[in-house]
Amino acid sequence: MQGQGHRPRDTAKLKAELAIADAFVHSSGTMRLRQIEIFYHVYRAGSISGAARDLHVSQPSVSKVLRYAEDQLGFDLFVRSKGRLFPTPEADELFGEVQEIYGRISAFNRTASNIRHRKGGHVRFGVLPSLSLTVLPNAIAQIREDMPDLSFELRTLHSDQIHSSLLEKKCDACVGFEELRDDRIATRQLGTGRLVLVSAEEIASSAGGVEAKLLDGAEYIGMKDSGPLASLLATALNKQDINPLEIVTVHTYHVALALVRKGVGMAIIDEFTANSYLGADLFRYPIKDIPPFSIYAASLADHPQRSLIDETIDEVGNVIGRF
Repeated sequence: MQGQGHRPRDTAKLKAELAIADAFVHSSGTMRLRQIEIFYHVYRAGSISGAARDLHVSQPSVSKVLRYAEDQLGFDLFVRSKGRLFPTPEADELFGEVQEIYGRISAFNRTASNIRHRKGGHVRFGVLPSLSLTVLPNAIAQIREDMPDLSFELRTLHSDQIHSSLLEKKCDACVGFEELRDDRIATRQLGTGRLVLVSAEEIASSAGGVEAKLLDGAEYIGMKDSGPLASLLATALNKQDINPLEIVTVHTYHVALALVRKGVGMAIIDEFTANSYLGADLFRYPIKDIPPFSIYAASLADHPQRSLIDETIDEVGNVIGRF
């Protein structure tokens, strides 16, 4: 029972103040995470009272930890004048570092919260930008209908990032245009795709396709560092001695489509990007005399959720097959 005239202390506030006291007592010459948090909020709020409100603790607790941090660092973080705090040049310099640290802590806490609230499994997909607007969204939508508790993370990668993303366990599965030859990685072909010539104006009477020679001497938006498809295209053009006039060089097919839409020139891109919403209202022609390319899924051979990964990869293959 509480004595008369005494209010019960808020439990969350008490725990927060105990954490601050712990940071104060056990600090060993460098700023601990709690001290960094105090500094961050005081800097952002511009006052002890504002930081205390943000952290749901008392002002004396914030002041105590801040003073001790300054003593440990050996320099002032703030100048106190007329009831206000003004950061010192040293504090301005430190804040750039603290922002990055605090951002990572916040990301860690968000990830921990996401993990805690998951009801089903979680799959992290890595995918080339070319497949990020059509194939993977369609596959994830279908999988979610069948397994609504399954959650996903989708990140875009370039071809040369796929191998390391799998080995470093940043992704559970990746989808790209290149077969990975590594015993630690399970790779399988999901289907094929074709290169497509895209133009803002009609250049052929038939939608059945055109021949690559149509590009010879034409104003053309070229690609740089675009992986296996760039190699496939370059080989085909060199073999036929076709020399388009490359007036702009870009690094993604999305940018190439934007330039085509502005009438800058023609571009050759994969059919998946060409048939995304970015390619709407443009003229698209399969190139008949350039061979199709393969699409592969890759994942760690010893992945602990092998059956779940295989099931999601199967649906990606189904989407590609229906494209």
